[in-house]
Formats: sequence, C-alpha cells, structure tokens
Amino acid sequence: MKTVELSIMIAYLLFLVVLGLISQYKISKSTSSIDEYYVAGRKIGTGVNSLAMLAALGSGGSFMAGAGTIWNLGFPFLAWMTVGSVVGFSVASVLVAKPLRNSQKFTVSEFINDRYGGQFFKIAIPVVIIIGSAMYLMSQMRAGGLIASYVTGFSYEWGLVIITLVFIFYVSLGGMLAVTWTNILQGFMMIFLISSIVIAGIYHLPIGWSSFLIEATVANPALGVVGATVPVAAYLGAFVTWATAVCVTPHLVMRIFTASNVRSAKLSLNISMLIFGILMLGATLVVVPYIPTLDATALQNNAPDMWLLLVANEFFGPIIMGIITAGIMAAVMSSTDALLLAVSSAFAYDLYKGVLSPNASHKQVLRASVIFTWIVGIAVMLLTLNPPPFLIVLYTAAVGFMVSALFSPLVLGIWWKRATQQGAVWGLLVGGVSFMVLFLGFSMPFNSEILIALPLSLVTMFVVSYLGKQPSQEVVKKMDAYHQETHVNL
Repeated sequence: MKTVELSIMIAYLLFLVVLGLISQYKISKSTSSIDEYYVAGRKIGTGVNSLAMLAALGSGGSFMAGAGTIWNLGFPFLAWMTVGSVVGFSVASVLVAKPLRNSQKFTVSEFINDRYGGQFFKIAIPVVIIIGSAMYLMSQMRAGGLIASYVTGFSYEWGLVIITLVFIFYVSLGGMLAVTWTNILQGFMMIFLISSIVIAGIYHLPIGWSSFLIEATVANPALGVVGATVPVAAYLGAFVTWATAVCVTPHLVMRIFTASNVRSAKLSLNISMLIFGILMLGATLVVVPYIPTLDATALQNNAPDMWLLLVANEFFGPIIMGIITAGIMAAVMSSTDALLLAVSSAFAYDLYKGVLSPNASHKQVLRASVIFTWIVGIAVMLLTLNPPPFLIVLYTAAVGFMVSALFSPLVLGIWWKRATQQGAVWGLLVGGVSFMVLFLGFSMPFNSEILIALPLSLVTMFVVSYLGKQPSQEVVKKMDAYHQETHVNL
C-alpha cells in the first residue's frame, strides 16, 4: 500500500464529496432546481467552461492510457485520434454551438425532438445515449479501478468497486453544478499533472531528446511506422470519430448548454482545443521514449494503461506521486461524472418526464435521476470487472456508435431546412444499427466501423428527406430561431 499517495487521494475525494453536498444544498434552495442540476443555471463563464470541457474530454483514456496505447498501437494511431479531437472542437464551435445554446434546451434528445417532433426520438435517442455512454463509462471505471489498485495495493476488482461507489455518490448529490465546480479543479490538476511529468521527463533525459526518441523506435520498430500495428482504416476511423464527436457526445454537448451565452460557448470550445492539443503532444512525445527504460517485469505485471504512472514514479517521490495520482484520478472523474450525469438525464429528463410521466414534478425528476445514476453506475461497474484491453479503443468505439446514430439528425436538422422527421428517423436507425452490426458481428480494424455507418446514415437521411414531404413553415421558423444572433456580454 502506498500510504502517502493514498492519503492524498482520500483527501481529494473527500473534498469532492463536500462540494457535492454543498451543491445539493444549493439546488434544494433554488427555485429552478432542474436548471441548476442539469445545466448549472446556464451561467458558466468562458474560463470556467473551458477548463470543464478540457476535463470532460481529457479522460483517463487520453492522458493516462496514451503512453501505453502508443507503445502497443504506434504513434500514428494516437496522432490521428488526437488531431481528430482538436479538429472536433472547431467543428462543434461552427456547426452546433450557437444553435444548441440558443435553443434553451437541456439535452441533445430534447433538442432533436423539438426540431422534428414525434414520439420516436423521445425513446430512441435516450436509448442510444445510455448504450453509448455505458460503453464509454466502462473505460473510465477501468482506469479508476487501476489507479485505486495502484495506491491501495488491493486487487483491481476491489479498487474498481471502491472508486465506482465514490463516483456515483458524488454525482448523485449535486448534478451538473457539482460537476462544473469540481471540473474546474480537475482541469487545473490535469494541466499540472501533464506539465509536471513533461518537465520532469525533459529534465531527466539521459541523452538528447531526438536521440532518445530514436532509441525508442529501435526498441520498438513498429512505433512510428504507418500501418505496422493496425491498418490505416483504423487511423481514419479514429480521426473521423473524434472530428465529429464533440458535436453529439452528450457529456461534451452538455457543456454548451451550460455556457452563459453563444459567444462564450464557442470560445470555450476553441480554448479547450488548444490546451488539449498542447498537453497531449507534450505527454506523448516526452513520456513514450522512457517506456523501454522501465523494468520488463513491471511492464508485464501492469496493464499498458498504467505505464504512465510507472514512468512518473521514476521521477518523483511519494508526495508528488500522490498529487499526480490524484491528478490522473481527476482526469478519470471528470469524464465519469459528466457521463453519469448524461446517462441519468437521458433517463430521468428525456424518458421519465418526456414519455412516462410528463407531469412529474422537479423533485420527482431529480429523484429518478439519482436512482438511475446508481443503477447504471453499478451495472457498468459489474461489466467492467472483465473489460476489453486498451481504454482508448473502447471509448472511441462508444463515441463512434453515438456519432453514427446522432450526427445526421442533429447537424442536418440544424443546417438543412429540407430535413424531415422520417429522414431523421431512418438516419438514426441506419447509422446506429449498422455500427453495432459491424462492431459486434465483423472483425474490422479498430474504430473503422464509423467509416461505413456514418456515410450510410447521412445518405439515408438525405434520400428519405428529399423524397418526403417538405417541412412546415413552423419548422423553418424554429430553425431560423436557432441561428439568431445574441448580444449578451460575457
């Protein structure tokens, strides 16, 4: 057991629970508790939202698992994925930030249902979000379990149980308000974490960096060779997935809904993009060359997703390692808490209030959200006891499924006035079903399913909409309202 590291992590987690209790008290006293719980009152400023978006995207997979993934799958794979993520922020700021923020909605499901109408979307979109977010949650909970096991000395299974219960308890207390408050801290800690490791890595370089990197490629000849570890289709799939992900992934889109205004939402996306790109570039280029210098037994006894911690342990003593471990846990929590909230809102707000009980009170909706948070959290934890390898591949597949189903109805619904309800229905079904058929039924390169599913969805929606009846003037006016200019000061 790593006593110092464990003590620091416990102190950090207790602090988050206190924030959750404070948030719960604030929500209980608020006259607009639904707004406070799901979108933090729509009053989050640019700087705060930028850190929160960075924390939501910078998950345990990207920062913690990046080094091990690169060593096993090569620099080109993660490079294409990271570039896709950076592009994705810009794409979202152009395609969806303004319309979504102007809509005054709480969720992606509510927005799409408002655009097209009909009962189908009230059920189908929450189901897509719940399935996709549950897949994504598996990767984050695995990361949390690995970290808990690292500091406690317990088995991975016990580490997973402990950290999952903390995650669920904290999110169920304060909703998006608690998530936003703690994501500020988590964003700062993630910046500190990566910066510290990169600076220490540069300081401890045994030889010049370029020579050190060349030595790593000698130890692992496939490290920088395109197509050596996975086909090029996997690179393209990873890029397309993350270039479109920010537009539709619920735990990222929810940050747009929380922004104080449209301009703030766009700025937050672009600021997060810059910070994320810089951190990922530094972490991968400096940390990966140290992997062949580690003890071979340690590498064999620890999952590749843990190798970043093994490298950091070569540089720092227990106190700094405790802070770094808490920082990595912050990266994991920042995605986990937002995902849990996205899943609970899909059930409580979209399904429960939207379909099952339209007259439910604010208190009943919040209670349903808390209950479903616990149900989903525990169910995903049980699935994560025996997870697939490579966190990054797993959560990219989860995002690919959601993009394949939701990108066409959302983006075409915003920008194409000819988009119809029937077109959106078939676009969602063809995209989501084809992705899952390819993912579960065929042996395809990592994350390449989206290269077939997303085009099928787009073409299907275009053809069905074009052949169908043109939308009413009421729908056209509604779309025009999404694009109206707002003049609210930051």
